[in-house]
Amino acid sequence: MTKLENIRQVAKTIHEALHSDRDVNVAFGGMTGEGKTTCMWALYKAYCHVTGKEIDMNCMTWNRDEMLKWVDGDKEGVGRLPEYSSIIADELISMFYKRNWYEDEQKAAIELFNKCRDRHLLIMGAVPNFWDLDSGMLSRFRFYVYIPYRGVAWVFQQENNPFAADQWNITDNRKVFRKQRVPYRCPNFLFEFRFDDFTKDEKKQYLQLRNTKRRDTENQNKKPKEEKYRNIKSQRDESIRMAYETGKYTHKQISERVGIAQGHISEVCNGLA
Repeated sequence: MTKLENIRQVAKTIHEALHSDRDVNVAFGGMTGEGKTTCMWALYKAYCHVTGKEIDMNCMTWNRDEMLKWVDGDKEGVGRLPEYSSIIADELISMFYKRNWYEDEQKAAIELFNKCRDRHLLIMGAVPNFWDLDSGMLSRFRFYVYIPYRGVAWVFQQENNPFAADQWNITDNRKVFRKQRVPYRCPNFLFEFRFDDFTKDEKKQYLQLRNTKRRDTENQNKKPKEEKYRNIKSQRDESIRMAYETGKYTHKQISERVGIAQGHISEVCNGLA
């Protein structure tokens, strides 16, 4: 049997969880165009009705730096949102893509997510494939909402099991879903809820916001090659210096082993590179 919840009750439960000093980070997945953003917006409005907060579409962002500023402020603490506010990250894939796991900015952002529970924020984000996110982020989401088709949301929760290597039970859930074709017997399934589409005015406002803010952040992960690999080069040079300082290798021998010109090896070892 389907366990169906009212979206207002879902918002109320989220609010109660935040007041009990728990973090509520929710990821929304599903095929492109099925309504991930619409669902986030509907849940956000229900949450605002429960908390009495003003509904404002400017809570949406496509920029990781902007989201982190809302969470924790800048260096002076300016820009932090009030407690129990909401943040909608419309494209998590551009902020926490698993293939960019090595980037310092992404690692720092995930570290902040592990420390910001005291801010009591409702943080929601959309991604076509939930499993494309950095593994560090997968563990930070308490709930995973999948949109099979417009107007319907399936909610899953991490398993609270001290012996689970995979708290999302990906393999088990996949097998059950393939057999049943519905999620209701999946180990991590919680409930289903329904949501309404954007109104005409909301749709217009959303498209205007998206076409300005997203365009400004499309290249946030595309860094110049020199900057991208600066840390790797620094680590390499430090390894070269350590090898030379053991006294076991000459500049020439190191050059032959690592395939770097002897002149550069000499500069590194002499502190000139």
